[in-house]
Amino acid sequence: MKPITATESEQPEIYATVRRERAAIHRAVSKMAKQMRGLSDVSQKQAIAELTATWILAIYPGDLDLALSLSEAMRHQTDIYLRESKKPGAHH
Repeated sequence: MKPITATESEQPEIYATVRRERAAIHRAVSKMAKQMRGLSDVSQKQAIAELTATWILAIYPGDLDLALSLSEAMRHQTDIYLRESKKPGAHH
């Protein structure tokens, strides 16, 4: 199944929202990461997977195909973030 993804030209409002909220996103992630510091690496991974799955199922409670597509799109976005973070001058 191909993930639902969109380029900036296809969904400019999504990209604008993320740019506008980037600082708040980073603050929220930092707070969540602090909450998980007491867990082992394996437990942190499980907590992130459980949080993600719970969130996706809340968005698409009756449509497994859309839920799986969103999950795949999020993995794709994670890959992009990781690649971008390794570029010279990246601020992550």
